Amino acid sequence: MHFLDKVAEEVKAEKRFLLYLTILTGKKGYMKCDQITRTRVHAVATSLVFDCISSSHLEDEEPQQSLAETDIVNLVELEETELVEQFNSYKKIAAEILYEQIPAFSFLKNCNIDLSSEYEAEMKSKSVVVPFPVLLKDEKKYSEIVDVMVQLETWIHEIYMKAGKIPDIRSGSVDTSSPDPVTSPSIPSTAASRPDQPLSHVHPATDPTDLLANTRVPCW
Repeated sequence: MHFLDKVAEEVKAEKRFLLYLTILTGKKGYMKCDQITRTRVHAVATSLVFDCISSSHLEDEEPQQSLAETDIVNLVELEETELVEQFNSYKKIAAEILYEQIPAFSFLKNCNIDLSSEYEAEMKSKSVVVPFPVLLKDEKKYSEIVDVMVQLETWIHEIYMKAGKIPDIRSGSVDTSSPDPVTSPSIPSTAASRPDQPLSHVHPATDPTDLLANTRVPCW
């Protein structure tokens, strides 16, 4: 099974995902003229993780103000019942640590605090994590980071095409003879990025030919 097939199955089930990027650096050694030469290797590893709990009902708007100037108390306003539930969660967690590690606190084992949740089943399930191929790109070079973002866009388009969420432009079912044909991002090569490429990643206006124009994928 192709690594994108598993992702497509989950997307068909209306599940949402996010991307985790990890910067990898190391040294590679090889023999040359009876001497060991070492060179530094840079790479970007990506993992796709599906949400255990759906967040599709939450607003997905851009921040309206700077978080640095926002009072966290006003940002996260909890109701009285939510504060009580949070307090009970802390007591339950502390009690479990005490009676498991210190026998004298064994009486806390019978601490009757209900921590049931409407998402209890989801929280007990294992997260679906799909590792993607490692890209040998240097995170300190802007052009290569752009290449990484283009590759991620390409994968996302392929995922939604495999899931049947957008037309598969490779199957010939989409008319590409129009003046503004629907296209997917090109896979980056080992060459340097095109001069106009960085500009295409500066918060662009909605492209009417982009079938995923309103689709947002969090990237960490």
